[in-house]
Amino acid sequence: MDRTDIRAVRGVFLRGGLLALLLSAATLAGAVDPRVAQDSRQAFKSFAQPLVGNWECNLRTWDDRFHERMVETVQKRRFEWVLKGNFLQESIYAVLRGGDTTHVGITLLSVDPETMHVLGSGFDATTPDRRMTLDAELAPDLRHLSGKVEITPPNENARAERLDWQWIEDGRTRSRLYSRASNGREFLNQELICKRAGDAAAGSGG
Repeated sequence: MDRTDIRAVRGVFLRGGLLALLLSAATLAGAVDPRVAQDSRQAFKSFAQPLVGNWECNLRTWDDRFHERMVETVQKRRFEWVLKGNFLQESIYAVLRGGDTTHVGITLLSVDPETMHVLGSGFDATTPDRRMTLDAELAPDLRHLSGKVEITPPNENARAERLDWQWIEDGRTRSRLYSRASNGREFLNQELICKRAGDAAAGSGG
């Protein structure tokens, strides 16, 4: 075998080794490290557990960026672990004038083990075709969420886009939903202030 043949064989070997290395890296990238998945789930549990229980809420909604008209709704919300503790379920109730409540919506929250983003899907009892999806980044202190909300079908006047949720103090949370008007300008579309009801938190969601 002369030098030309040796160089050709060496080139084939190197290309084969490089291909094998790339395939191995792709396989490793596609697999989720179980430690990462566990850390993500544990972080989600730590974030969500303080929410478990009943909350008294006040929802304010504005139709447009000028805030000329505001609708205020009193709500009760309940968080509980479901599906073997892998999902946090939020049940939403509107408080009627007489003090009775009616179930108006439900949201399921979970975590993406790769990105540690909190994911959500919400449904409206009165308009079952309407759906909300959430993809939000969980802050390192586990007390703040910021992300994207999409509602389908979208509102004709404004498209929901950005959510900012945070603890404002122990036992009180604030959620703000920002939308974009038809001219592209962002405005505060909804603000939800909740305080924990007097009952004890329910369940640990094993």
